[in-house]
Amino acid sequence: MENLSEVMTALVPLLAAFCGWATGRLRKGSKETAAIKSGLKGLLRAKVIDLGLHYVEDQEIPPYGLETMRSCYDPYMALGDGDPAVSHIMKKCESLPVRSGRD
Repeated sequence: MENLSEVMTALVPLLAAFCGWATGRLRKGSKETAAIKSGLKGLLRAKVIDLGLHYVEDQEIPPYGLETMRSCYDPYMALGDGDPAVSHIMKKCESLPVRSGRD
């Protein structure tokens, strides 16, 4: 029983130190996660806009182009607070005539 008391006395400061370290890492991780999310959202937005404006200018879209845009647009919207301009470009591309994928 004495040994248990001594072990607990030694472990409490170690546990407190570990909790402090873990809290610091989680806070830092939260900032890093927010930065990664923001960066990824920006890249997806840029890709949808670049592709969309290209296809709107061509006035037609290949099936693989629409699939690529959808694979960028859906995750972009899932990240939240989507830009209405991006949604407008996506809708415009979805209404374009689909050309043969061989061209």
